[in-house]
Amino acid sequence: MGHIRLGKPPATRNWREVVELLGARRLVIADIAAAVERSADRSLSTAVQDPGFVESFWLLLKLPQAVAAEDREAAVQALGIHVPADAGLADLIAGFEAAFERFRQRSVVGFSDFAFIARDAAISALAGLVRDRGPSLWVSGAEDERATIASFASTTRFGELAQAFFTNVLRGHIRYFLDREVPRQLGVGHALASVADAEYFDEAVRRHCRETTIIMRAFARDWLGKYRFHLDKELTREDAAALAAYAFTKIRLELNRRSGRLAA
Repeated sequence: MGHIRLGKPPATRNWREVVELLGARRLVIADIAAAVERSADRSLSTAVQDPGFVESFWLLLKLPQAVAAEDREAAVQALGIHVPADAGLADLIAGFEAAFERFRQRSVVGFSDFAFIARDAAISALAGLVRDRGPSLWVSGAEDERATIASFASTTRFGELAQAFFTNVLRGHIRYFLDREVPRQLGVGHALASVADAEYFDEAVRRHCRETTIIMRAFARDWLGKYRFHLDKELTREDAAALAAYAFTKIRLELNRRSGRLAA
C-alpha cells in the first residue's frame, strides 16, 4: 500500500508551453488546458488502471441504484457504505469516503494522486447535483436527498451525473498541474494581475472542462440504458473501467478538436 504522486510538472517542451501561455497577455483557456493535457497525458491514459480511480467511479455509478433499491439499506451496505437506515446526503458522502479508504487500505497496489482527484470529483458531483436538483420551496431533508440521489439511477439523470464527474476529474487534473504555476503568474506585471483575474481564470477553466465533457452526457445515458435496462446486467468495476476508458478517449479527442489540432 502506498501513495504515488502524479509528479512535478514535467521538464519538457510541453510543460514550458503551458508556462509560456500563462505568461502571455492573451490567455486562451482551451490552449492552456490542451497544453496541460499534452504534458500530463500519461496520467489520463493510465487512469483506468488505477484501482482507486475505478473504485471511485464504480461507487458513484452504483450508489444511486442502491439508494433506489427496494431494500435500500441492504443494497447500500453491499457497496461497503455503512450508514444509518435514514441516512441523508452528508451520511452517504461520509460513508462513501470511508468505503474508499477501506478499499485503499486493503489494496496491494499504491494509489496515485489521480485516485484522490477521482474520489473528490465523485463526491463533488454527487453533492453538487443533489443540492441543485433538490426542492426549492423548502429546506430539503434526508428523505428528499435520498430521492434525488435515487433519481440518478435513471438513464437521463445518470448522464448528468457522469458528465459532472468527468468535468470534475478533468478540472482536478488540470488544476493539479496549473496550481504550481498560476501563483507565479499572479501580480502586477504578470498575466494574472489580481486575485479577480485568477478567479476569472479558474472559472474559465471550469467552463472549459464542462463544455469539453458535455459529450459524455448522451453517451453515459445510452450506456446505462443498454447494460442495466436492456441487458439487465449487474454493473461491475470492470464495466465502470470500460466506460471511463471510452470517456477519456472521447475527452482527449474533444480537447484536440477544441484546441484546433483536429478538424471540427
